[in-house]
Amino acid sequence: MGKNEWDEYAEDWDSNSDVQSYADKAYAQLLKHCDIDGKTILDFGCGTGVLTNRLSEKAQRVVAIDPSTKMIEVLKGKSLPRVFTISNYLSERLINEQPELSNKFDIIVASSVCAFLPNYLEMLTLLKSLLKTNGTFIQWDWLAGNDSSMGLSENTVQQAFKRCQFSDYQLSTPFDMNSPKGTTRVLMAIGKN
Repeated sequence: MGKNEWDEYAEDWDSNSDVQSYADKAYAQLLKHCDIDGKTILDFGCGTGVLTNRLSEKAQRVVAIDPSTKMIEVLKGKSLPRVFTISNYLSERLINEQPELSNKFDIIVASSVCAFLPNYLEMLTLLKSLLKTNGTFIQWDWLAGNDSSMGLSENTVQQAFKRCQFSDYQLSTPFDMNSPKGTTRVLMAIGKN
């Protein structure tokens, strides 16, 4: 697999206090909505495993997938218990070839990744296929503003969840992230299979 645009961020990713803060806030929200004790979890777009690290403390098993080989190398260096890493793009072919993806998951998390996908709806459909019956999918992404192409709008996410036939789905903006450029709201979406 070739170089990934995220590879250049891998070395310093974990030392970024905003990355740590985002993961802390996302994890706190996850625990409000899901019991992760003893569960199997797919961390989609795991990066260096900042959220994976937190998940591994309680989960039975975490499969962490990211197309950035450098990010996955950093994650592997942490030697987290009960974590299996995959450095690749998620695809139907990978699901069929990768033993770690052959069993369905109780929970799938996607932290600050879906807005960067070339085809959000297609990937959401693929992710839903990896959930157990009554499994939970939860994502956090920047909430797109009126003047920004960054992030996802509530309407985009709501329509995608409807088309994928998630049940009991809900959207909220549970936390903000502050930077010198201003405050950005984080959109959280949760759906059941």
